Amino acid sequence: MASTSTTRKNNYGLDVTRPELLDLETRATNSDHRALRLWLRLLSCTGRIQNEIRFRLRTEFETTLARFDLLAQLDRCPQGLRMSELSRLLMVSGGNVTGLTDQLEWEGLVVRLMSRDDRRTYTVRLTPRGVRRFREMAARHEQWVVELMDGLSSDEQRYITFASRGNSMTEAIKPAGQAFSGRALDKYQAKHFKYEFKDGVACITLDRPERKNPLTFDSYAELRDLFRAMALAEYVKAVVLTGAGENFCSGGDVHEIIGPLTKMDMPGLLAFTRMTGDLVKAMRACPQPIIAAIDGVCAGAGAILAMASDLRLGTARNKTAFLFTRVGLAGCDMGACAILPRIIGQGRAAELLFTGRSMTGDEAERWGFLNRLCAPEDLLTAAMALASELAAGPTFAHGMTKKMLHQEWNMALDEAIDAEAQAQAICMATNDFHRAYQAFVAKHKPVFKGD
Repeated sequence: MASTSTTRKNNYGLDVTRPELLDLETRATNSDHRALRLWLRLLSCTGRIQNEIRFRLRTEFETTLARFDLLAQLDRCPQGLRMSELSRLLMVSGGNVTGLTDQLEWEGLVVRLMSRDDRRTYTVRLTPRGVRRFREMAARHEQWVVELMDGLSSDEQRYITFASRGNSMTEAIKPAGQAFSGRALDKYQAKHFKYEFKDGVACITLDRPERKNPLTFDSYAELRDLFRAMALAEYVKAVVLTGAGENFCSGGDVHEIIGPLTKMDMPGLLAFTRMTGDLVKAMRACPQPIIAAIDGVCAGAGAILAMASDLRLGTARNKTAFLFTRVGLAGCDMGACAILPRIIGQGRAAELLFTGRSMTGDEAERWGFLNRLCAPEDLLTAAMALASELAAGPTFAHGMTKKMLHQEWNMALDEAIDAEAQAQAICMATNDFHRAYQAFVAKHKPVFKGD
């Protein structure tokens, strides 16, 4: 679509051409299609952040986001605000403001004072207890936002910052000097592993077979950034993660990682462990199903990569070892103590994490760590076939399924059922749902497009 524009005289009598704005709030023009799509994706990101903030406020402070927002408005105005002003600032009805104020007044956090000029008007102020309580919540809120923002890609973080300052969207999505973005993963050239993309499936191959495919500082960082970028790559429908040769991954390279770690100070060590954890966060946060094809050695950080994947295919000769305790480290690395028990159970996970022993392929399949055993020569073919099957499915629904599988770990049953009701209602509004119905009526197989 061609962009439209208007020409006007400026203060100096010169003609100035400006693009017509489609929306005054987002400042989008007809030529901003790519930026507008990113804007909509980021609305989803901020929605996820808001939902997490809402959950943490409820669990840690037994309050709601609406009450927190009301306290924040009062904290900015020590002299207090009239009920009508609160209604305008919070963009809610007067009845809702009254209900929120009643609850906070009962908790002793605010006081409601009748106006001297009009007895029908009340001014609401924070009590000393309310000030202390809000400042405590605000400090935690700031920490939470920082943590949650760390889970976004650098492009998303940069765009949110630009948008919050009122900059235009086209200005905000300029490349931030990174090797790639979510809009270029179909042609991405990896530096520290092998990357291929075909028919909606991305295949990542750890490619140092002479050393059993160990990880380095650089490959850690590139994998983290790649999985973060997946969140913006709608055309990537599924991911296969495998290793070259006859092994998956032997973990961190002894000479390139382990040796240097022994010489680092505590800030450097913490920066490294947080970076490795960020890789797992990025794998869990990207909407695409990740299928690990595991053969031979799968140890240390390699076992973590397999664990962080959504589905795992392996061979009988595969040996998976969370061997951190065998090198003097704790078994709690990169989320192992949180994720592994959910896959194979608490007792079995405790055994592997305490002893560091290898889990055979047959054992891994019996315990549920591996979804399927394959012959070594058929492993990658089977993984790619499964990825292609998923890529041809309702990929928006797959992303929602992955999101709920991850988020419901921290939910009570009633909350999880309610969250799934909302998620399913969203999926019912997609074109894929309507395509499936129409195909059923017409008695043919649906063709999903992921929207």
